[in-house]
Amino acid sequence: MPKSSVVTTDYQDPDVDLNVTAVDTDAMDPALSMSDGLEAGVIVTSTDQRWASTNPSKELEGTAHTPELITWSARLKQFARPTGYYVLSRLLVLFAALASKWLVPRLHPLKALSSGWDGYWYTLIAQHGYPHQLFNENHGSRWAFFPAYPAAIRATVATTGLSYAHATLLLSFVLGLTSTLAIWLAVRQIFGPVVADRSVLLYVFFPASYVLSMAYTEGLFITAVGACLYALARRYWITAALFALLGSLTRSFGVVLVACVIVTAIPAIFKERKLRPLVALVIAPLGFVAWLAYSWAAVGNPLAFLSAEKLWGHSHFVWFLTPILSLLRVSTSVQSWRHGAVVLAAVALVIAYGGFVLLAKARDRGVAIPLFWWVFTVGSILGMMSSYEPVSVLRYSLAVVPLFAAYAWRMRPSWEGPVVGVLAFSQGVLAVVIFVGTLYPHSAQLWP
Repeated sequence: MPKSSVVTTDYQDPDVDLNVTAVDTDAMDPALSMSDGLEAGVIVTSTDQRWASTNPSKELEGTAHTPELITWSARLKQFARPTGYYVLSRLLVLFAALASKWLVPRLHPLKALSSGWDGYWYTLIAQHGYPHQLFNENHGSRWAFFPAYPAAIRATVATTGLSYAHATLLLSFVLGLTSTLAIWLAVRQIFGPVVADRSVLLYVFFPASYVLSMAYTEGLFITAVGACLYALARRYWITAALFALLGSLTRSFGVVLVACVIVTAIPAIFKERKLRPLVALVIAPLGFVAWLAYSWAAVGNPLAFLSAEKLWGHSHFVWFLTPILSLLRVSTSVQSWRHGAVVLAAVALVIAYGGFVLLAKARDRGVAIPLFWWVFTVGSILGMMSSYEPVSVLRYSLAVVPLFAAYAWRMRPSWEGPVVGVLAFSQGVLAVVIFVGTLYPHSAQLWP
């Protein structure tokens, strides 16, 4: 084949996840013409191959750079492995529920999954909305919870005709799966498919991932996180802004996603002189702003969600000290190991620190980690550390998606079995403790 002049372009079709390389067709061998559906003069390579060439991860070495045309069936097939991991992890939670039922026959695990703890409040909001004043509703307040997840519950009930309990279980399963696939896409864009597979493996078997089967916001919020990070990496500006909007309507520190859009869009506005980054900059904060405006109009307090949290006893802002104090207690007092919530908060802090260090090492090794990944990592770690209750710290760490990628990047293939085995066992034990704790709350100081 004669020599050809190759010019790489930045062209990206917003509907097709492909990279395009323009080739001088005059210099090509006629036997290599693209008569199979590709336009002449265009070679299509997968995103994974592009990242394999720009991010020197050992797992990606030896990737063949051959032309390929990605069909919809191929797109769906690439999700088979992360979907399989997720289904296996949900079978683990089901087994834990059955084991809990065997230990305590009076127990109703499905009720705990659909309406236990925060699930009660989300279901209450889905059924009746928010009250027109801020007051103590049985040691709590609906105003502490953001509206996106209750709206999803209500929409599921309306479209399926199921009861609120069954609709919530179905929604939890679906959102857990979408969060898994969103993480896979986001990590693959930076580290490649092998690290993405391992990241999902760590995510679905993480000790706190039993919450993906409960009426909690983790599934919806992490779906928004993964989709937003992926869209920003692909420069799908409007998609990224919409998922940032969704995330900020799901949780208070969903505003970190808005910050990710802002720090990415502003340089693009001045550099590319295009309209879409500017539109994304406008759209991204609209959800959070609308929530503040609604709260102000309904109860006269735009920060009603912060005021409502104080109705849970002595809850207040702790300046990110809860996991740090927990780690100090565990390190200096043997008796502190008797308090499971304190131990788990300390473990979460150690995991976060180790993951951040590994992420920095990946950058030093040449992995092109974008600025918005760092913004989200730092912001979500601070969100994890902002919890007043030690028991919530490990659950909040589930949303720090880049940490899973960092650990997966360093994990050797021979470690997968032992690591996943330990994580799965821990998740199963925690799930049993949570289920049993619905009937015997004083026997276990842990709750989601």
